[in-house]
Amino acid sequence: MASLSGKVAVVTGGARGIGDGIGMRLVADGARVFALDKAAPEQWREGVTYLETDVASEESVATAFRAIDAQAGRVDILVNNAGIQRVGLVGQISFADFTNVVATHLNGFFLCASEAVPRMVKQGGGGAIVSIASTAAFVGLPGRGAYCAAKAGILGLTRALALEVATAGIRVNAVAPGFTRTRLIEQGLADGSLREDWMVARVPMKRLAEVDEIVNAVRFLAGDESSYMSGQSIVVDGGWIVQGIPEAPDWLRVNGSSAGAS
Repeated sequence: MASLSGKVAVVTGGARGIGDGIGMRLVADGARVFALDKAAPEQWREGVTYLETDVASEESVATAFRAIDAQAGRVDILVNNAGIQRVGLVGQISFADFTNVVATHLNGFFLCASEAVPRMVKQGGGGAIVSIASTAAFVGLPGRGAYCAAKAGILGLTRALALEVATAGIRVNAVAPGFTRTRLIEQGLADGSLREDWMVARVPMKRLAEVDEIVNAVRFLAGDESSYMSGQSIVVDGGWIVQGIPEAPDWLRVNGSSAGAS
C-alpha cells in the first residue's frame, strides 16, 4: 500500500486490542498517530502519542483535539474504534449501562467526527474517517441490545456523514468485524454470554478473526487505495452473518432458568 507519510491519524480506543493494532499499522506505514483512550496503554508504542480521553464527553474530546492541534496541526485520518460492552436483557439491564454503551460507541463517533471534519475541511486536502461497527449491526445478539443498537447507529451515521462531506473530499466508511480475539470477546467468554464452540460452529471459516485481519480492512479504507469508496461497510467475519447464531445460553432468554445482567 502507498505510504501514509505526512498523515496525522487519530485512533480512539487506541490503547489496546484492535485500536492498538490499528495504531501500530498506521505508524508502520508512515503516519503520526494519536491514540485517544480512557485507559493507559498496555504497551507504549513508538510513534504513538497517547491522550487520556473519554470519547463520550464533549469536553474531553475537544481537549484532545486541541492537544493534537498544538502538536501536529492537522488531522487526516480518524478511526472511531472506542467501545465497551454491557450484557443484559431488556427489562433487566440498567438504563445507565445501556446509555454508556451507546454513548461510547455512537456518541463517541459523533463527537470525534464533529472535531475532525471542520479540521479536514479547513486543510482542504480531504481525509478519511473509518469507524468500527460490528456484525451485531446486521444481526440480533440476545443480551446485547445496547451494543447492537450502537453498532447499527454507526452504520447509519456513516452513510449520512459520507453524503455530507463528499464534496470536501472526505471519505467515510466502516469496518464490521465478526468475532475477533479481543478483550470484549474474552469478557463474553468469561461471563458465559459467549461460548467459543458455538461461535466457531457458525463461522464458515471455522475460526475467530485475528486482530490483524481487521486492521488490514481499516488500513485499506484509511488510505488512497479506497479513494472511490464512501458510505460503505466492509464486513470481516469469515462469512458468519449469513448464518447467525441459532442458540444462546438460557440466561440470555427472558424465560431462561438464570436470566440476569452483568
